[in-house]
Amino acid sequence: MKPKVKHTYTKLLCSVLMLLGLSVIFPAPAAKANYFSDLYNGLQNFSELPGEVNQLQESYRQTTEELQQTKEQLGQTLQQMADYQAQNAALQEQNRQLSQVVDELKNDRTARENYYNRIKVTVVTGLALVLGYFVLIRLLRLGMRHRSRKSDRLL
Repeated sequence: MKPKVKHTYTKLLCSVLMLLGLSVIFPAPAAKANYFSDLYNGLQNFSELPGEVNQLQESYRQTTEELQQTKEQLGQTLQQMADYQAQNAALQEQNRQLSQVVDELKNDRTARENYYNRIKVTVVTGLALVLGYFVLIRLLRLGMRHRSRKSDRLL
């Protein structure tokens, strides 16, 4: 045989021996075939099913009760919201009416103030005219008297 082929066979033989040694040192776990314990565990799990079903039924009942309570609370809350909305609408209408009354009162007050201002202006204007009339008459008399004295001097 050629040395190269011999060397390859040697390597292959060493690899096989090493794998064999490792499999002896680290054995694979043994498979268990215990039919009776599997049957017992299956029967035990089957016998525990009614208890679990009862727990699930109790949990379902509690959940439905909580859901019913939540529905009732939601209904009450919706009713309260509807009441608040109706109350809010009534208050808004009342507020609108009060604003309208306040605006009317402001307009009446403004009209009254304008009326009193017109009366004041009219009275002051009337007094000024009467006073002006007397002052003008007085000035005319003085002017005429002064002229008449002047003309008396000339004659």
